[in-house]
Amino acid sequence: MSELGAKEQYFLILADIAIAAAIKTHDSGYVFPGDGADYVPGSLRNGWLASAGDTALRKRVMAMVSAGVASLQGMTEEQLAAAAEKYGVTLSGGMAKRVAKYFHAKRNAVLSYNR
Repeated sequence: MSELGAKEQYFLILADIAIAAAIKTHDSGYVFPGDGADYVPGSLRNGWLASAGDTALRKRVMAMVSAGVASLQGMTEEQLAAAAEKYGVTLSGGMAKRVAKYFHAKRNAVLSYNR
C-alpha cells in the first residue's frame, strides 16, 4: 500500500472516531483490538468492517459514520481530541490540531469561493 497523504489520513482518522462512536451506540461492550499504541488511521474502520457479518448492522453503523464524519469536520482541535479520547482513538494533540486546521481551511475556501 502506498503512503497516505495528509488529507487521506485526516479523513481516515475522522472515520475511525465516527465508527467507534457508532459501534459503541450499537454494542457498548465492543472492544477494538490492540492497545492504541500501534494505531494506523483507518485501521479501526477497516478491522470492524472485515469482522462484521450482520449486513443490517453494517448499514446502520455506516450511516452513522457518514453523519459522524460530517459533524467531526466542524470541530475545534479541543473538541476533536476529546471525541477521540472518549471513543478510544489514539490522537495526539498535534494531530488533532492539524486535522482541525485542515477542515477549517477547507470550509473557509468553500465560503470564499461562493462569494
